[in-house]
This record gives sequence, structure tokens and C-alpha cells, in this order.
Amino acid sequence: NGGGWAQTAASASGYQGNKNGEMLAEPFVIAFNQVVAQRAAMEAAPAHVIGASYSAAVALELAAAAPSAVRTLTIVEPPPRHVPAAAEFLAANRVLLDTFRREGTRVALESFMAATVGPDWRTRQESLAPGSVARIERDAAAFFAGDIPGLVAWEYGRGKAERVAAPVLYVGGTESGPWFDQTRAWASSLFPGLTSVTIQGAGHDLALTHPAELAGAIARFLDA
Repeated sequence: NGGGWAQTAASASGYQGNKNGEMLAEPFVIAFNQVVAQRAAMEAAPAHVIGASYSAAVALELAAAAPSAVRTLTIVEPPPRHVPAAAEFLAANRVLLDTFRREGTRVALESFMAATVGPDWRTRQESLAPGSVARIERDAAAFFAGDIPGLVAWEYGRGKAERVAAPVLYVGGTESGPWFDQTRAWASSLFPGLTSVTIQGAGHDLALTHPAELAGAIARFLDA
């Protein structure tokens, strides 16, 4: 419990267990159904739902599929699947999938992390979140087998957005690049009342690099 709120973190199906890279069916459906079931088991009130990157896509799906379960929705730079540069994003993901299928998890992980973080990604990750490299390596097969195919197939438009009843906060960084600038514009077009916050000097991994600023933005949103 922090700041007066009970906190619950969800782990997607296949994580912590999928070591062989079996492809997962309907990863978004599996993920948000798990969250709904977990909340029901706890007899919990509607939740303040927060998702970053891939989990922001899951949060968006949850808010559309079970609007009564979501009190507020915070999305931190969802995947750029529906933006003008989506073709570039999809092409990059298909290359990753091809590498995963041909050369295996380790090679695909090195390619992905070197491209998104840099060749010294292990040192950087451990400095920001001790123990995270082991978790990344443990979960990599599930990431490539479930998350990437899920993103390639993901569809989210005005029809789903109109089912979202909760107020929406979008958080992004100034250094995340053009794909995520476009994602902010996409989210704003779907949710006219959206609250938008930009964190100076932050990139796409802002939850790791700027946790205090992110927490402050969310707290102000919840208190508004």
C-alpha cells in the first residue's frame, strides 16, 4: 500500500514459465481476462489501471472490454501500432520474429535490446533495476512468442475507445522518438478528454529512468 492505494501487479500468461518459445494464442485476451479474474477474486472495487508500453495496450483492451472494472486509465506510451509510422514498427517486429524463429531466443533478445537500449544494455538495466537482466532473460521466450505476435495483430480504434468510460491519462517522454510522438497524437484523437503529460529528458523506458516524475504525474491525475 503506497499513497493510500492498494497496489496489484499482473503477470501475463506464459511469463515465468514459457522457456521453449511456444507461440501463445490471443495474448491480449489472456492478459486482460487474468486481470479481471484476479480483481473479481479479490472482490475489488473498480481499479486505477496503469500500463506502460505493451501493458498499456493490455490496459486499453481491459478498459474497453470491462469498463466497469476501470476507475481511471493511465497509459505510458502504448505501442505505435496505429500511427502513420506503423508500417515501420510492424516491419521491425516481423524482423524480430523471424530472428526468434530462425536463431532462437538469445539472438533475438540481443538484437532487440541492442537496438532499443544499446549494446551495454545489461549494465544499464542492472543500474536502474537490480535483478532485471535475469528477469528479462527468463521472460524473453514468452515476450517473443506472445507479446510480439500480439502487437502485430493488435487492432484498436474508435469503436473500442468509445466503450472506455474512465478518464484517461497519457504519459510520454521528450526523448522517445517520432513513433511515440505519433502515439500521443493517436491516443488524443481517440480520447478527446485525455490528460497528457510530458516528462522532460525521458525516453520510452521512463518508468525505469524517471519513476518519481511518473508517480507524481499519476498522483496528480488521481487527485484531480
